[in-house]
Amino acid sequence: MARINQLLDHRDYVAYQETIDQLEKNREFCKHGFDHGISVARIAYAYILEQDGHALSKEIVYAAAFLHDIGRWVEYQSGEDHAEASAKLALPILETCKFNREEITIILKGIREHRQHCADGLSVLGNALALADNWARDCRHCRTQKQCYKYNQAMRLITY
Repeated sequence: MARINQLLDHRDYVAYQETIDQLEKNREFCKHGFDHGISVARIAYAYILEQDGHALSKEIVYAAAFLHDIGRWVEYQSGEDHAEASAKLALPILETCKFNREEITIILKGIREHRQHCADGLSVLGNALALADNWARDCRHCRTQKQCYKYNQAMRLITY
């Protein structure tokens, strides 16, 4: 997991997370910091391990999970979809952290797909990130669930 530690210490990743933390300082809904990233990583990796015939390295899954929301600040400031913004911002970080072209392609596709819940034709990683992105949220006990645009009754259920 050396590349993941390098990613987490990468100056751009740190700067993006600090910007997101600042912009979400007064946010009542789920936030998109390290805690969300590590939860998505763990859930997505466990999910992939349980799928027959599907194997992705832990580093690929964790890299995608930590990077899937780094474009949130772009969405907040310009309205650009954060999945696409995150993929663009992730590329130079992944290159610096020595992920190879094949790994980068898999990771960026997963990041781009992470908002396409239950869509047909998602990659294994995109599907795992989409599911984990929801499952990482504690909607069952959230005090703002009635105001949340993303909340639906199914998010209270353990379906995994």
